[in-house]
Amino acid sequence: MTVHDAREQLLDLLDELGAIQGVRGAIVATSDGALASGARSGLPAATANDVAKTVRRMTVASATVGVPLQELLINFGAARMMVVPLREDATVVVLLERDTAVSPVRNLLNAQLAEIRVLLDAQGQDDAEVHEGDEVEDEIGRIMKGELGPVLDRIAHQFAIYVARAGKTRETAGELMREQLREWLLCCNPSPYTLPLLIDGLGQSLDDAPTARAEFMEVVQNTIRNLPAER
Repeated sequence: MTVHDAREQLLDLLDELGAIQGVRGAIVATSDGALASGARSGLPAATANDVAKTVRRMTVASATVGVPLQELLINFGAARMMVVPLREDATVVVLLERDTAVSPVRNLLNAQLAEIRVLLDAQGQDDAEVHEGDEVEDEIGRIMKGELGPVLDRIAHQFAIYVARAGKTRETAGELMREQLREWLLCCNPSPYTLPLLIDGLGQSLDDAPTARAEFMEVVQNTIRNLPAER
């Protein structure tokens, strides 16, 4: 089976899900974005990719804390989203009208899961493998060059000062900063509003030095307090 054939068969399966009454569309969320877009997904391509990235972060974050996601229903407005993981790097996302019965969707999806996994594997055989670590590192690089870059550089500098006061090296500070950036990106969309989650993670890495931690938290809170609100 060629990659093209596997993709077309996979899209046909998603179309079957989309044909159920009350279903707006379906996508497979992968580390590269949405597999299916436009009319097939029920969403514009850009929105489908944003949904895929957000769902990807959710599933990775749930696995990180030791509670792998099995199935999730998210209500918003007149619609809701059904999320069902396929494997570590892929998740089915079905968009439903708010009052649509879930059972028919779940039953069809359960019957399709094995075939969807086989078709995903068939596509992966000819594609270059994308490692989660590489993906996150690339995103860190993009963010550091973007609008949040200057404030993240300042936070990293402040963090390094207090890590040194805790008796650790600048290399250790860099490793801890990178680790917390990764955790931040995997759990949420980076923005001024979610910066406190990054700060909390950095503060927790100084738990063995309470004085340095308290001083760092005070200084860094002043830094993010002066940030302009996200537009």
